[in-house]
Amino acid sequence: MGLEPTTIDGITIITLPKRFDIDSVPFIENELRQIRTADPRRVLFDFSGTEYISSAGMRLLIGSLRSIRENGGTIALSTLCRQVMYIFEISGFDKIFTIYETREKALKKMKKNA
Repeated sequence: MGLEPTTIDGITIITLPKRFDIDSVPFIENELRQIRTADPRRVLFDFSGTEYISSAGMRLLIGSLRSIRENGGTIALSTLCRQVMYIFEISGFDKIFTIYETREKALKKMKKNA
């Protein structure tokens, strides 16, 4: 399970797995640690293939948000399915993260705000 981040116009895009839960979090955390060594300023988490997120996944996102913001960066999320978006809404995370309907909209807005 490789995250295989890509970069478009200086925006690091991380496509998350189908299940972002206690089983996948340790691997994703290790991958993110490696990505953060490159000190990305703009990071987009693409949820297009993600059908489930647990509290462990949410904690990892919050940690990433803090780490990237502390270094002057920005973070956004895109393409959340209805179930995942519902989790963000009931937890209040939709107020913490910038969430875009599509990857394309996120890239356009993040590029504009660079």
